[in-house]
Amino acid sequence: MALVKLLALAFLLAVPISATDYTVGDASGWTLGVDYNNWVSGKTFQVGDRL
Repeated sequence: MALVKLLALAFLLAVPISATDYTVGDASGWTLGVDYNNWVSGKTFQVGDRL
């Protein structure tokens, strides 16, 4: 039972570590004239990611 609790705790602690930071628009940033549809293509966002 202790092993199950330890594994559950390890999983919960690992989840926030897997988050990704995205700079919207990459080098252009959040501004007019950026094709955000093109920027977002190929990206898969997960819960915990930051934009």
